[in-house]
Amino acid sequence: MTKELESEIYKLKRDLAFKREELQAMYLENKNLNSKINELEKENYSFKKQIKQLEEDYQTMYEHP
Repeated sequence: MTKELESEIYKLKRDLAFKREELQAMYLENKNLNSKINELEKENYSFKKQIKQLEEDYQTMYEHP
């Protein structure tokens, strides 16, 4: 192999390793964001339940002062 070819192969291998690291970092970020989304969806559901309960309590108090 010529020096140019060896140099090109080295650069490609280095670039591939860098891209793998980037991909792994993006995967972990995506995993963390999905976990955060799930937490927020649960919290949102809980808030909706609380709002519904407060509305029902208000309605009961309004109807029976």
